[in-house]
Amino acid sequence: MIRKTYKSNTGISINVVLPSKKSLHISFSPQSNGSSVFTTENEDVQAAIEQHYRFGKLFKLYSTEGEKEQSAESEDEGNALTESASADGESVDVEVKVAKVVKVSDLAAAKDYLAEAFGISRTTLRSRKAIEEQAASHGIVFEGL
Repeated sequence: MIRKTYKSNTGISINVVLPSKKSLHISFSPQSNGSSVFTTENEDVQAAIEQHYRFGKLFKLYSTEGEKEQSAESEDEGNALTESASADGESVDVEVKVAKVVKVSDLAAAKDYLAEAFGISRTTLRSRKAIEEQAASHGIVFEGL
């Protein structure tokens, strides 16, 4: 499944119409910096949110965690694949790290993702270098920075 996170600069609630023609009230979760976020894996809800008339203005798509990253993670159990390679007739074990790619819009989005997903203190994520180091230590690569 694809998990999408939407973000607004303020605390908001919206009403959307699902494909079944039912109305759904969505309350974004408030954050300490005054913004708010909403995360869902439900494709019907994602489609309804993205059809909302204020999508892209009042709130935006913040990050996407795709099905490909999750299936790769479950296959390699712990983000490490061990492959056997041959160099000049000798057997060599090579460990390949597989990073999870997370799409973000900016450094603040990356900081928020790390804080929410791994409980990392936002004060330790003050620079681009610190954000990238923490991401790498958790097997994350940010796309869009």
